[in-house]
Amino acid sequence: MKAVGIKVLKDNLSKYLRLVREGETIWVTDRDEVIAEIHRPTQPVPDKVSPWAAFLNDEARRGSIVPASNRASPPLAELARLPRPAVAIDLQALLAEIKGV
Repeated sequence: MKAVGIKVLKDNLSKYLRLVREGETIWVTDRDEVIAEIHRPTQPVPDKVSPWAAFLNDEARRGSIVPASNRASPPLAELARLPRPAVAIDLQALLAEIKGV
């Protein structure tokens, strides 16, 4: 949770709404007193938010789950630089061993 004064909130509204969209809860303060809380909707908005999304938002606000970040996956070029296993792996044999065949 972040706390922000009214003036700073007004000056950077887009930034703070982006944080709310990512699951952050913002406390709005006036003279060091919390006067409001901004978070994702907890009740479904007709034709806007699915009941599942509202449930997830509510659980994230309570802290029982942590939403995944919107960061992109690493580019394939980075994955290609991962070290190869020292020993060749026969996946078919490994799967057969796991299945007990």
